[in-house]
Amino acid sequence: MGRLIVNRWGIILMGIFLIGQIQAQSGFSKDGIKAFKHKRFKSNLHIEPRVYFGFITNHHTELEPFNAHFPAFEISVIKDTYGRKYWERLHNYPIIGISAFYSPLGNNEAIGQAIAVYPFLTFPIIRREKDFLGFRFGVGLSYLTKTFDPLENYKNIAIGSHLNVAINLMAEYRRKINKSTEISAGISLIHFSNGSMATPNYGLNIPMASVGFSKRLSTPNGVITERKPSIPPFSYKPNKIFIYNITGAYATKNMGNVFGERYDVYTASVGVLKYFNEISAIGLSADFSWDGSHEAMLINDGIPDPSFITVVRPGFSGVYEMRISHLILGANFGFYWGGKEKSDGDVYEQFVLKYLVYKDVFLAITFRAHGARAAFVSWGLGYRLQYDYGRK
Repeated sequence: MGRLIVNRWGIILMGIFLIGQIQAQSGFSKDGIKAFKHKRFKSNLHIEPRVYFGFITNHHTELEPFNAHFPAFEISVIKDTYGRKYWERLHNYPIIGISAFYSPLGNNEAIGQAIAVYPFLTFPIIRREKDFLGFRFGVGLSYLTKTFDPLENYKNIAIGSHLNVAINLMAEYRRKINKSTEISAGISLIHFSNGSMATPNYGLNIPMASVGFSKRLSTPNGVITERKPSIPPFSYKPNKIFIYNITGAYATKNMGNVFGERYDVYTASVGVLKYFNEISAIGLSADFSWDGSHEAMLINDGIPDPSFITVVRPGFSGVYEMRISHLILGANFGFYWGGKEKSDGDVYEQFVLKYLVYKDVFLAITFRAHGARAAFVSWGLGYRLQYDYGRK
């Protein structure tokens, strides 16, 4: 049953990310900004094989036996955006694609091998005629061939399920050799985890260096810069627009190896953000979580009937958000200031995927971690209120 749940949320996660990329092609229809058609549209596709080399970090001392150096291999289908849609011009023509990844993970008998498929976006930092420096963000699904088993594979305390989320964060440099050929180099942090849907779940963090070689399948389209969409009045004033987010979410947490049960987790957050350009915002958030496993831990520690106040963990976090049409990517870094169960520490990190489904209503997937160890993955619903202090 646990693996069925992992499969379900993993497939939904990958689907939402793919839908977000597809919907982003439609531009910002809410603001009345329409993309225009281009008569010379071509695929702009390349094929890129890539070779990695890296190691598993022992971010917990229990993972030290897995610390080995090993290669990995990847094949990607890449598409250069060229300004056909408004969001492409707004983000300075990012690269989109999908990758298939394989690594033997050091041929360790306990953790096996990793196979992953993930779509990605590469955002430019520096773009010149022949040189490109950017940041790649990829998220998808992975299959690890070995999992924890209390009798047959008790040494694998890193991964508790075959199906996991795969995340690839990469700083990437690309160099054009000619019109059809590019070479690239990157430094990545690759992460495999199931978000405590099955335990144990320390997860795997793998720093890797890589080189790639890409070949275009056709002559690329020229970049469109001459036509600008008309921006409606009051659609953007960086010094006066604030966003208020209210979110509620639910997660399930498997503690089978400790208590033999699965526990419910409920979260809520209220945040305020200020946009400092058309795509990025920073702000603060008040976050609250009630974790049923914490109640069980307090009972195990000798508190017979923990109250709601002793179990709930309130916290404050700094927030960064980036909007790509209907898709919003967010990151939080925060501190708990309450709750009696503190075995996870007082610091938490969050990565958030939001998708605007109707006007200001959004679906949210939140990955929460404590010191790079996944705590849970929550699924939620939220409301996004935009207030323009300059509009009369």
